[in-house]
Amino acid sequence: MTGPFSHIDSWVFDLDNTLYDAEAHVFVEVGARMTDFVAAHLNIPRPEADVKRKHFFRTYGTTLRGMMTEHGIAPDDFLKHVHDIDLSVVPQCGITQKLLKQLPGRRFIFTNAPRHFAEAMTAQLGIRDCFEGIFAIEDAAYWPKPHMDTYHVFLKKHGVDPKRACMFEDMEVNLKPAHDLGMTTVWFHGRNPDPAHLNHPHTHHKAEKLSDWLVTHVEKKH
Repeated sequence: MTGPFSHIDSWVFDLDNTLYDAEAHVFVEVGARMTDFVAAHLNIPRPEADVKRKHFFRTYGTTLRGMMTEHGIAPDDFLKHVHDIDLSVVPQCGITQKLLKQLPGRRFIFTNAPRHFAEAMTAQLGIRDCFEGIFAIEDAAYWPKPHMDTYHVFLKKHGVDPKRACMFEDMEVNLKPAHDLGMTTVWFHGRNPDPAHLNHPHTHHKAEKLSDWLVTHVEKKH
C-alpha cells in the first residue's frame, strides 16, 4: 500500500452494512426481529416496542444492552432470536472476495453482532478465510461500540497498535473512539448520505461501500 494507508498493518472491519452492502436489507430484518422480541418480552404493542428499541439503540449502542440494563434479560436468547434469518439471500461480491485478501497485514472483524452470526455471514460471503480474528459482542461482555472500553479490549486481545490500524464502519459514530485512539478511519456512507454528516473530523476517508474503496486503494496498486 502507498499513500495515506502505507503505515497500516491491521485492518479492522465492522460486519453489518460494511462487509456486505446495506442493499441486502439484512439489518432491516434483524431490526424487525428485535422489535418482535421486545414486544413479546415486555408484553407491549409492537409500535411501542419499536419506539423502545430505537431508544435503547440511541442510549446504549444496542437494543440488547438496553434490554440487559433496564430489564435484566440474559443475552443468549435475544441474540439467537434476532439473528435467526436466512443468509442465503445475501449476495457475494467478487471484488471483495478478490481484493480483501490482498490488504497487507492482519485483518479483523470488530462487530456488535454475536460470533455465530459473524462466522455464518462471512461464510456466506465467501470471505471467512480472509480474517485472522473475530471480535464479537460476547468478547466485550456485551458492551457495544461505541463504548471506549470495548475498543481497548479489542486492541489488547489482538495486539493491535491503533496508530497502525485502519477501521471501516458504516456508522460514523463508531469511528469517533477509533479516531480518538489514533486509528485511521474509513466511513461507508451508502448511496444517499445526508450532506450534514459528510464532514465529521473523525471520518478521515469515505466511500459509498467496501468494494468501491478496494478498487480505488487495492486494485489500482497491483
